[in-house]
Amino acid sequence: MNRLLARHAECLFWLGRYVERTASLSRILMVQTAFDRGRAEGTGWAWILTLYDEAPTFLKRYDSASGENVIRYYLTDVENPGSIIRSLSAARDNARALRALVSTDFWIQINRLYKRIQTLPEAASTERRLAQTCEGIQTDCYALLGIAESTFYRDAGWRFFRLGVEIERADQMSRLLDVRFAQLQTGTAGRGELLGDFAFWSMLLRACGGHHAYRRLAPGPLDPMTIARFLIFDQSFARSIAYSARSIRRAETELRTVCNVPTPAAVLHSVADLTNTIQSASSDERLLERLHTFNDAIQRALGSVARELDQAYFMSEVTPPSDANEPAPPTPPSTPIDPPGQSQIQAIHDMKQKQDQT
Repeated sequence: MNRLLARHAECLFWLGRYVERTASLSRILMVQTAFDRGRAEGTGWAWILTLYDEAPTFLKRYDSASGENVIRYYLTDVENPGSIIRSLSAARDNARALRALVSTDFWIQINRLYKRIQTLPEAASTERRLAQTCEGIQTDCYALLGIAESTFYRDAGWRFFRLGVEIERADQMSRLLDVRFAQLQTGTAGRGELLGDFAFWSMLLRACGGHHAYRRLAPGPLDPMTIARFLIFDQSFARSIAYSARSIRRAETELRTVCNVPTPAAVLHSVADLTNTIQSASSDERLLERLHTFNDAIQRALGSVARELDQAYFMSEVTPPSDANEPAPPTPPSTPIDPPGQSQIQAIHDMKQKQDQT
């Protein structure tokens, strides 16, 4: 029974990650569509492969990083574990494993979205229609997160769901901020364009839903440094890295103080390291020049948090890959799932006590 409850926590964690990942990838494809409009075919899409460290895998199956190939790889390619269709499939599998714990509204919405992507017409994945397609996916993912916010029971499982969402959100934001450096590596952008392309920074704000919030704070000309600091450090913007880090810390604290779930020291240390990485960068006057290094540090810190959570709570039968962005989805449990309640919290608590005594 303890094992099953741990699997519930794991499924909720990855359910949150996969939904947020789908929304984030659709936003990145939207940014690229806008950036590449009017350019020659095949000159602007390779950087996405660099962004996700997937160029070698991609080139084993595709002959070139053309717009058509990269779009197919990240949108509808069922053999790519990082594609939108695979992420939605994994999210749906996790939701099915949690059918007695997630609301009917959530289950209906995720089924509707998955089936829509499954039957996506060929024309919807062309560069001409991609922005509209991705906007629809993003909106449906927002609806999923909103339904979860409105209907999920506020027990330990809710905190694991939020941990998954916020870890993935911070990771994807750091990747969005690294877009220009990935383009620099693939020759899409010149070094002189790295910091001064104001159209790019404007698209970046729109891609993460931060344009209006940023304009409330800085109505004048766009400033890359101000934008970067807003997306990293602003504590009132729900998609900033600092806001996600604070939400991760809050969920971890509530697991311990509200749900009585013991927190191993390794989890506390990994969360503290993430917070310290952000705080140290906040006083760096040359942050924009060192943004790539900062983003790497953030992704390593987030990977550490995810690994420590896995070792502390989930007891995965399959060793997770070193890249936290390509997990194997948890196997749905075959045993009937009990309704949420204090029995979950007590079972996890007992499980951790037995581990500590061993």
